[in-house]
Amino acid sequence: MNESFVKNRITELRLQNNLSEYQLSLSIGHSKGYIQSITSGRNVPSLTALFEICDYFNITLSEFFDSDLATDTLPLYHDIVTDIKNLSTNDLFLLSMLLKRLLNSSQ
Repeated sequence: MNESFVKNRITELRLQNNLSEYQLSLSIGHSKGYIQSITSGRNVPSLTALFEICDYFNITLSEFFDSDLATDTLPLYHDIVTDIKNLSTNDLFLLSMLLKRLLNSSQ
């Protein structure tokens, strides 16, 4: 990962949510030009700011950096993960087997 990834990811999330750089900056409690300074490459967000951005978009830091996760499917991903956390060990085993079967059949 590099600074380019971070600024592009912020832009991706912002555009998907129809937010201006100004709106996002103010929404996370920074000056109106804060996000623009990041996406232009003048500044790099602190870890605290990255957490604020993730909280705003209701994603984890891990999800922010997971370039394989499509941002339009994140709500579904969240729902699935929440449901999985409530499964018993036996049900997790069955789900794992089902997923492997589905993945194998799609290849």
